[in-house]
Amino acid sequence: MAFCTITAGAWAQDESKEAIGQASEASQSFQLAASLSTYGYANKSALPLIQAAQIVKESGMKETQEKTEDSGVAKQSDQKKGEISLDVTKLLADAKKFAAGDKTLLALIDKVNSSATRGSSVGLEYIRHDIPANGYSWITRTFYGNSFCEANVIGDGDTDLDLYIYDENGNLIARSVSYSDREYVSWRPSWTGTFKIKVVNRGNVYNRAVIGHN
Repeated sequence: MAFCTITAGAWAQDESKEAIGQASEASQSFQLAASLSTYGYANKSALPLIQAAQIVKESGMKETQEKTEDSGVAKQSDQKKGEISLDVTKLLADAKKFAAGDKTLLALIDKVNSSATRGSSVGLEYIRHDIPANGYSWITRTFYGNSFCEANVIGDGDTDLDLYIYDENGNLIARSVSYSDREYVSWRPSWTGTFKIKVVNRGNVYNRAVIGHN
Protein backbone atom coordinates (compact mmCIF):
# COMPACT_ATOMS: atom_id res chain seq x y z
CA MET A 1 0.00 0.00 0.00
CA ALA A 2 1.36 3.42 -0.95
CA PHE A 3 1.33 6.36 1.43
CA CYS A 4 1.59 10.04 0.53
CA THR A 5 4.19 12.28 2.12
CA ILE A 6 2.80 14.24 5.06
CA THR A 7 4.28 17.50 6.29
CA ALA A 8 5.67 17.05 9.79
CA GLY A 9 3.16 18.15 12.40
CA ALA A 10 0.28 18.38 9.94
CA TRP A 11 -1.22 15.06 10.90
CA ALA A 12 -0.91 13.02 14.06
CA GLN A 13 -1.79 9.52 15.07
CA ASP A 14 -4.62 9.31 17.59
CA GLU A 15 -3.23 10.62 20.86
CA SER A 16 -3.43 8.18 23.75
CA LYS A 17 -1.33 9.33 26.68
CA GLU A 18 -2.48 6.41 28.85
CA ALA A 19 -2.36 2.71 27.97
CA ILE A 20 -5.45 1.78 25.97
CA GLY A 21 -5.83 -1.73 27.38
CA GLN A 22 -4.43 -4.44 29.59
CA ALA A 23 -0.91 -5.60 28.85
CA SER A 24 -0.73 -8.70 26.67
CA GLU A 25 0.56 -12.02 27.95
CA ALA A 26 3.84 -11.30 26.17
CA SER A 27 4.30 -7.95 27.92
CA GLN A 28 3.35 -9.41 31.27
CA SER A 29 5.98 -12.13 30.80
CA PHE A 30 8.54 -9.50 29.86
CA GLN A 31 7.74 -7.39 32.90
CA LEU A 32 7.85 -10.36 35.28
CA ALA A 33 11.12 -11.73 33.92
CA ALA A 34 12.80 -8.31 34.09
CA SER A 35 11.52 -7.70 37.61
CA LEU A 36 12.81 -11.08 38.78
CA SER A 37 16.15 -10.33 37.15
CA THR A 38 16.63 -6.99 38.92
CA TYR A 39 15.54 -8.52 42.24
CA GLY A 40 17.88 -11.48 41.86
CA TYR A 41 20.90 -9.31 41.12
CA ALA A 42 20.07 -6.80 43.84
CA ASN A 43 19.86 -9.57 46.43
CA LYS A 44 22.42 -11.96 44.93
CA SER A 45 19.71 -14.58 44.90
CA ALA A 46 19.81 -17.52 42.50
CA LEU A 47 16.14 -18.50 42.43
CA PRO A 48 14.76 -15.25 40.89
CA LEU A 49 17.40 -15.43 38.15
CA ILE A 50 16.45 -19.05 37.42
CA GLN A 51 12.79 -18.09 37.26
CA ALA A 52 13.58 -15.17 34.94
CA ALA A 53 15.55 -17.45 32.62
CA GLN A 54 12.70 -19.97 32.54
CA ILE A 55 10.14 -17.27 31.63
CA VAL A 56 12.37 -15.95 28.82
CA LYS A 57 12.81 -19.43 27.35
CA GLU A 58 9.17 -20.45 27.67
CA SER A 59 7.80 -17.20 26.23
CA GLY A 60 10.14 -17.20 23.26
CA MET A 61 11.30 -13.61 23.72
CA LYS A 62 14.13 -12.67 21.44
CA GLU A 63 16.76 -9.98 21.70
CA THR A 64 17.36 -7.68 18.75
CA GLN A 65 20.80 -6.36 17.93
CA GLU A 66 19.65 -3.26 16.10
CA LYS A 67 21.36 0.03 16.87
CA THR A 68 19.92 2.23 19.58
CA GLU A 69 20.44 5.99 19.37
CA ASP A 70 21.11 8.13 22.42
CA SER A 71 21.70 11.71 23.43
CA GLY A 72 25.45 11.25 23.60
CA VAL A 73 25.75 12.01 27.32
CA ALA A 74 28.70 10.13 28.79
CA LYS A 75 28.14 7.30 31.24
CA GLN A 76 28.72 7.93 34.90
CA SER A 77 29.70 4.77 36.72
CA ASP A 78 30.10 6.17 40.22
CA GLN A 79 27.41 4.93 42.60
CA LYS A 80 26.27 2.42 39.98
CA LYS A 81 24.61 -0.54 41.73
CA GLY A 82 21.80 -2.00 39.67
CA GLU A 83 21.99 -4.86 37.18
CA ILE A 84 19.49 -6.47 34.82
CA SER A 85 19.65 -9.11 32.11
CA LEU A 86 17.26 -11.21 30.05
CA ASP A 87 20.04 -13.28 28.50
CA VAL A 88 19.35 -16.88 29.50
CA THR A 89 23.00 -17.95 29.44
CA LYS A 90 24.08 -15.05 31.67
CA LEU A 91 21.13 -15.45 34.03
CA LEU A 92 21.86 -19.13 34.62
CA ALA A 93 25.62 -18.59 34.92
CA ASP A 94 25.12 -15.91 37.55
CA ALA A 95 22.46 -18.01 39.28
CA LYS A 96 25.01 -20.81 39.55
CA LYS A 97 27.42 -18.43 41.28
CA PHE A 98 24.77 -17.26 43.71
CA ALA A 99 23.62 -20.85 44.35
CA ALA A 100 26.90 -21.52 46.20
CA GLY A 101 26.70 -25.27 45.62
CA ASP A 102 23.06 -25.70 46.66
CA LYS A 103 22.05 -28.99 45.01
CA THR A 104 18.37 -28.06 44.66
CA LEU A 105 19.15 -24.79 42.91
CA LEU A 106 21.77 -26.43 40.68
CA ALA A 107 19.21 -29.04 39.65
CA LEU A 108 16.76 -26.25 38.70
CA ILE A 109 19.47 -24.56 36.64
CA ASP A 110 20.14 -27.81 34.77
CA LYS A 111 16.42 -28.25 34.16
CA VAL A 112 16.06 -24.79 32.60
CA ASN A 113 19.22 -25.35 30.57
CA SER A 114 17.87 -28.55 29.09
CA SER A 115 14.35 -27.27 28.38
CA ALA A 116 13.39 -26.40 24.81
CA THR A 117 12.82 -22.84 23.62
CA ARG A 118 9.25 -22.34 22.45
CA GLY A 119 10.08 -19.84 19.71
CA SER A 120 8.95 -16.31 18.97
CA SER A 121 5.21 -17.00 18.81
CA VAL A 122 4.41 -14.32 21.39
CA GLY A 123 5.74 -11.65 19.06
CA LEU A 124 7.80 -9.77 21.66
CA GLU A 125 11.31 -8.48 21.08
CA TYR A 126 13.61 -6.58 23.41
CA ILE A 127 16.84 -4.64 23.20
CA ARG A 128 19.36 -3.97 25.95
CA HIS A 129 20.74 -0.49 26.31
CA ASP A 130 22.43 1.73 28.87
CA ILE A 131 20.33 4.90 29.04
CA PRO A 132 22.77 7.80 29.58
CA ALA A 133 22.73 9.75 32.83
CA ASN A 134 20.45 12.81 32.50
CA GLY A 135 19.97 11.80 28.87
CA TYR A 136 17.81 9.66 26.64
CA SER A 137 17.88 6.81 24.14
CA TRP A 138 15.49 5.82 21.39
CA ILE A 139 14.72 3.14 18.85
CA THR A 140 12.51 3.36 15.76
CA ARG A 141 10.08 0.61 14.76
CA THR A 142 7.29 0.17 12.25
CA PHE A 143 3.85 -0.64 13.66
CA TYR A 144 0.76 -1.61 11.66
CA GLY A 145 -2.36 0.51 11.50
CA ASN A 146 -5.29 -0.49 13.73
CA SER A 147 -3.14 -3.02 15.61
CA PHE A 148 -2.63 -3.26 19.36
CA CYS A 149 0.88 -1.93 19.96
CA GLU A 150 2.90 -2.14 23.17
CA ALA A 151 6.20 -0.83 24.49
CA ASN A 152 7.86 -1.45 27.84
CA VAL A 153 10.99 -0.30 29.58
CA ILE A 154 12.37 -1.80 32.77
CA GLY A 155 15.58 -0.53 34.28
CA ASP A 156 18.07 -1.79 36.82
CA GLY A 157 16.58 0.21 39.70
CA ASP A 158 19.18 2.96 39.92
CA THR A 159 17.24 5.88 38.40
CA ASP A 160 13.83 7.11 37.26
CA LEU A 161 12.99 6.34 33.61
CA ASP A 162 10.11 7.73 31.53
CA LEU A 163 8.73 6.34 28.28
CA TYR A 164 7.43 8.31 25.28
CA ILE A 165 6.08 7.25 21.88
CA TYR A 166 6.26 9.60 18.87
CA ASP A 167 4.79 9.07 15.43
CA GLU A 168 6.65 9.64 12.14
CA ASN A 169 5.76 13.32 12.22
CA GLY A 170 7.25 13.89 15.66
CA ASN A 171 3.91 14.01 17.47
CA LEU A 172 3.76 12.61 21.00
CA ILE A 173 1.01 9.98 20.93
CA ALA A 174 1.60 7.96 24.11
CA ARG A 175 3.61 8.24 27.29
CA SER A 176 4.16 6.64 30.68
CA VAL A 177 5.68 8.87 33.36
CA SER A 178 6.19 7.97 37.02
CA TYR A 179 8.88 7.99 39.68
CA SER A 180 10.12 4.49 38.83
CA ASP A 181 12.09 2.90 36.00
CA ARG A 182 9.28 0.54 34.97
CA GLU A 183 6.97 1.98 32.35
CA TYR A 184 4.40 0.53 29.93
CA VAL A 185 2.32 2.05 27.14
CA SER A 186 -0.07 0.69 24.53
CA TRP A 187 -1.71 2.40 21.59
CA ARG A 188 -3.57 1.66 18.36
CA PRO A 189 -2.14 3.50 15.31
CA SER A 190 -4.52 5.03 12.80
CA TRP A 191 -2.20 3.95 9.96
CA THR A 192 0.95 1.92 9.40
CA GLY A 193 3.99 4.02 10.15
CA THR A 194 7.34 4.43 11.85
CA PHE A 195 7.32 5.21 15.56
CA LYS A 196 10.07 6.37 17.91
CA ILE A 197 10.24 4.67 21.31
CA LYS A 198 12.11 7.14 23.50
CA VAL A 199 13.35 6.48 27.04
CA VAL A 200 14.46 9.41 29.20
CA ASN A 201 16.75 8.92 32.19
CA ARG A 202 16.07 11.40 35.00
CA GLY A 203 19.01 10.28 37.14
CA ASN A 204 22.69 11.15 37.56
CA VAL A 205 23.94 7.66 36.68
CA TYR A 206 23.29 5.54 33.60
CA ASN A 207 20.50 2.96 33.80
CA ARG A 208 21.05 -0.50 32.29
CA ALA A 209 17.59 -1.09 30.85
CA VAL A 210 15.69 -3.49 28.62
CA ILE A 211 13.22 -2.02 26.13
CA GLY A 212 10.51 -4.40 24.93
CA HIS A 213 7.98 -4.03 22.12
CA ASN A 214 5.65 -6.23 20.12
